[in-house]
Amino acid sequence: MRTSLLFTLLSLSLAVVADDSLWQKLQQESNMVVFMRNAESSGNRDGANMLVWDLSGKCIGESNLTMVGKAQARRVGEAFARHGIRPFVISSPMCRCEETAKIAFGAFLTDPDLRQRSAVDTQGQEVFEAVATELLDKHKGKAPIVFVNHRPNIDALTMELINIDELLVGSLAEDGEIEIHGKIRIEQ
Repeated sequence: MRTSLLFTLLSLSLAVVADDSLWQKLQQESNMVVFMRNAESSGNRDGANMLVWDLSGKCIGESNLTMVGKAQARRVGEAFARHGIRPFVISSPMCRCEETAKIAFGAFLTDPDLRQRSAVDTQGQEVFEAVATELLDKHKGKAPIVFVNHRPNIDALTMELINIDELLVGSLAEDGEIEIHGKIRIEQ
């Protein structure tokens, strides 16, 4: 019992040190990027309407943030504010991502080609990757970029799976490659 408690406490302190190191990188280094999934949505809970996109922007039929998701998005924004980081934000145009970006950060850039698509839409995925890479390259610099998107799209860009409560921190190389430095966990 005592060993188990000691191991748990040690693991928690190592995670805090790792998180602090990543926050410092975001504060001090150029060409940083943070990949984050949209906060909890009705679709994350029940798997429905994940590919529905209402072009009108009224979110009709789309998966939308839950109350828990709205609170999660606020906590992400508060974490960035606590660390004095004002990122440039790029979001998927789907309502759950736009709402996450708006609650967490206020202003954001979007592009229709950044939406989630069916896994069998290989041409659409190629377009997503080209547009995402171009936007990341265009906006890299002193301020870190926060890229709010969907798990399959983030996985395609980074080869990393992340949970809703995680921020994947990396840097953008001159050749367009993304170097992953680690994950920050946002407390629930």
